[in-house]
Amino acid sequence: MHILAVFLGLAYLPFSKMFHLILTPLSLLTNAVMGPEKSNSINVMTRQMMELDACTHCGTCNQYCSAMMVYKAWGNPCILPSEKMTFLKLMAHGKSLNQAQRGAILEGVYLCTNCDRCTVVCPAGINLKQLWLNVREELLQQQEAPQPIMFSPLSLVRSLNRQDLPPETYQKPLTATGRALAGDFKVLTEPAKIFSLPINAVSYQDARLLANNFTACFGCQTCTTSCPVVKNYENPEAELDLLPHQIMYCLASGLTEIALGSRMLWSCLTCYQCQENCPQQVQVTDIFYELKNQAVQNLAEINALKTMKIRAN
Repeated sequence: MHILAVFLGLAYLPFSKMFHLILTPLSLLTNAVMGPEKSNSINVMTRQMMELDACTHCGTCNQYCSAMMVYKAWGNPCILPSEKMTFLKLMAHGKSLNQAQRGAILEGVYLCTNCDRCTVVCPAGINLKQLWLNVREELLQQQEAPQPIMFSPLSLVRSLNRQDLPPETYQKPLTATGRALAGDFKVLTEPAKIFSLPINAVSYQDARLLANNFTACFGCQTCTTSCPVVKNYENPEAELDLLPHQIMYCLASGLTEIALGSRMLWSCLTCYQCQENCPQQVQVTDIFYELKNQAVQNLAEINALKTMKIRAN
């Protein structure tokens, strides 16, 4: 009878909350001898699957998380490391999550600053930083809706690790998001297409907070000559679509849609060189910020309408 009880207990152990009693020591041992540089990718994936069950949900990582204040501002629990582990465990076990839950997890792993604090303080020895990087990429490839957050400085770590990804895999979500943010305006993606200027166009400065500041621009192109992004290319117009001074021209002509679709807008480093060197003190970088916010807001409204149509059907 005792032998039967022991075997039943061992069979039930992987499905219970006590499984970490075995996997936590194994996690400590494997992380002591394994590294992403020397280990096979399949072995790393197996270790990370084991780490999901090794987590005791003690919350120590939450106390040291540098994104804690973002969680308090946004209210998304998946920003916290231990809460991400809970949802990732459900995904690993084959549980189906709706689009909102998957979006919350993706937002949580993308807002991670990769400071490595959670990995350092984890009592189970889980390599959380590497786990977030792998999960982030997997979710990005599976996510159907475009993610504007990819064009934020939070993508720096992904860019630094692009050598670990195939070129098409790295570029796929960026291309999809760029097309979505550009909207239905195809002038930049189809340069040969002829288009007409709006007769009664409402210029950008008539409806923006920086209107009075923008009117001082007289097209000296200092913003373009001082931009480090422009200097990075031999043929910047082919790579960036529009240069900073050309974006200003578009806004003055009421062609806001063209500016929103420009790769220059989303390649901007926000270094403020254009704004600091402008002889007329035009707030070029701040105008770029407003354009980005407008594009993201437009995309959010489009996605909300699509969701409403899907639910209605």
